[in-house]
Amino acid sequence: MMHLGKPFRSLALAGLATAGLVPPCLGQTAHTAPGARVAVFARVPAARAMAVCGDALYVGTKGNAVYGVPLAGGPAVRAASVPGGRLANRADLPIRLPNQAHHGLRYIQAGPDGRLYVSIGSPCNICQPEGLQGTIISISPNGGDLRRMAWGIRNSVGFDWNGGTLYFTDNGADGMSDNTPPDELNELQPSAFYGFPYFGGRVRLRGFEAAAPPALQTPPAYEFQAHVATLGIHFYRGAMFPELRGEALIAEHGSWNRSTPVGDQVVRLRLGSSRSGNGQSFLSGVGRPIDIEELPDGSIVVSDDAGDRIWRVSR
Repeated sequence: MMHLGKPFRSLALAGLATAGLVPPCLGQTAHTAPGARVAVFARVPAARAMAVCGDALYVGTKGNAVYGVPLAGGPAVRAASVPGGRLANRADLPIRLPNQAHHGLRYIQAGPDGRLYVSIGSPCNICQPEGLQGTIISISPNGGDLRRMAWGIRNSVGFDWNGGTLYFTDNGADGMSDNTPPDELNELQPSAFYGFPYFGGRVRLRGFEAAAPPALQTPPAYEFQAHVATLGIHFYRGAMFPELRGEALIAEHGSWNRSTPVGDQVVRLRLGSSRSGNGQSFLSGVGRPIDIEELPDGSIVVSDDAGDRIWRVSR
């Protein structure tokens, strides 16, 4: 999903009746900050990236559809499909990007400079990317003026701006051990090289131990525990949780091949407090978190593609 510059009302959401929050499912216990409450805001199949626009929350999915959920509450409604579909103010941009199955899902967001930013994954666990593989690019709103903003990235599935600086997550490689290489949070420096496939964090990756990198690596701003699968990131700006203001909320989708599972939570992190660790748990027991967004009232929503839900944390 992309954050659009101006709010708009989706025709697909017109006429929906509002409804209260759905209680959490039986057998699933959510944990979050003291004094906060967690409820299911909406049910969306294979929910992933989210964007608030106008009076709706739009949710991208693993499938071929985008759903809209009224901010006032109510069922999710298909707002667009690929190909085809109808979405107000829709524009199809003729951009040729790598098309691959492995790490092929896109994360798109509009930056404070008015340009669109797109992450493009590397098509492998550990390999040498080619062309625009393993990069973050930016384009003008009409799809032109493509610029490579960062390279040497394995698979970034989340980024956000803080103080005018873009920060992005990156997933470490699998199959090396339970504890290496780390997942990463990176600070974007224009045209910087972030190490893949030569490094995961500061660890040399299998098959490239003796290879000379093509450029000096920009090291991570923060290194997470290996295999937590850091995905969406959001810097909190609201008033409902003043203790979170300026902190990063990061979705850990969770490990799939570690002997002891880790992740499956949302953590909070104040940049500059340390260089490694796993942050502080903010939300757990909500399936496999993907993305984090902030609603206009300051409440926080988290997508869960395993449970097909959007969870809301509020006071």
